[in-house]
Amino acid sequence: MTVTSESIRPHTTSAHPASAHCAPRTVPGSGADLASGSGDDGIADPYEAEEFLRQFHAENPRQSVPLDARLRGMRADIDTTGTYVHTTEELTFGARVAWRNASRCIGRLYWNSLRVLDRRKAQAPTQIYEHLVDHLRQATNAGRIRPVISVFAPDTPARRGPRLWNDQLIRYAGYRNDDGTVLGDPAYVRFTEQVRLLGWQAPQGPHDILPVVIDTPDDKLQLFDLPRDPDVILEVPIVHPHHQRITDLGLRWHAVPAISHMRLRIGGVNYPLAPFNGWYMGTEIGARNLVDADRYNLLADIATLLGLDTTSES
Repeated sequence: MTVTSESIRPHTTSAHPASAHCAPRTVPGSGADLASGSGDDGIADPYEAEEFLRQFHAENPRQSVPLDARLRGMRADIDTTGTYVHTTEELTFGARVAWRNASRCIGRLYWNSLRVLDRRKAQAPTQIYEHLVDHLRQATNAGRIRPVISVFAPDTPARRGPRLWNDQLIRYAGYRNDDGTVLGDPAYVRFTEQVRLLGWQAPQGPHDILPVVIDTPDDKLQLFDLPRDPDVILEVPIVHPHHQRITDLGLRWHAVPAISHMRLRIGGVNYPLAPFNGWYMGTEIGARNLVDADRYNLLADIATLLGLDTTSES
């Protein structure tokens, strides 16, 4: 199994946050991954399914249903319906193993502490939205950030699973001014334009939280504003202990990096909506989001406020 990011809709930004390195992923042979390109018809691969179930039983041998019986049931289900259903225990194991094998993620040491929320029964956009809010609330944890993944309904031959347009649950809007400058996050100008066309009433400030755009097979696209509740969206002010002018910039960033544009594949079954969060590293915010030329681009401004010489890049 390999892992790649997948933009669920072309309206998503092309920015690839460093947080995506910590999205659950796997190595060949482990039975679970976050991927695109295979299984788009919702038909489960029985060979991947067997590989995954054998690994699950090898690492969790005390099961009420023996492996041979589980394999027979899986094969019969795929023969009949084109897919099979993971137990909650299998789903939890698959999500955790995916994070365990995320080789580029410094946080994967804590794979076994990943909180896995089984949201497969949620079908209506309002239900999905409520679960997304709950995900953020549990992840925020009153400031003690904890890793969480919410797994929604899979793709099946009979019905595709839900999707989210957003690449992260929390992102700031970007507005292009007449002079070409941008208020907010330049990486999200296009996404902001798209959701405004869909009816979003944009406040047009520097830190406006974008709505989540939920796409289900039975409903038209629906937009939901996330509550500006610090228990759901915790934002951290960026201050300097000795330079008040840095504090006066009014910078801030959200505390939870919840990747939402990658799909989880466990044992041949695709889960197209499986938002996941670990933790931010300070360098990701301070050395990328706030200073990259295609993001907030504040490097020169901050250097000037600190009285640094910016006449040379060497």
